[in-house]
Amino acid sequence: LDDPTRVREMNSPLIATLGEVLERGRKEGTFRGGVDPVQLYVSIAGLSYFYLSNNHTLSAIFGRDLLSAKARNERLAHMCDVILGYLLRD
Repeated sequence: LDDPTRVREMNSPLIATLGEVLERGRKEGTFRGGVDPVQLYVSIAGLSYFYLSNNHTLSAIFGRDLLSAKARNERLAHMCDVILGYLLRD
């Protein structure tokens, strides 16, 4: 992080690819328009990071092992539903 230019260069291909996928989906009529690839990336990262970084606390609060295979699969399905619910056209 000492070199912000290098960090940008590392993430630019990912954001560019995400933008291409979004544009292709928009042209095909699958995705709605106006989705910022950076905002989408941050949303996906946030959905996963919070869950993983707080899994011990959340597991204690809810009395569940949030790192079990079942819980991780449920979380992934939920994340996909949330993101696709945002992206897909009505």
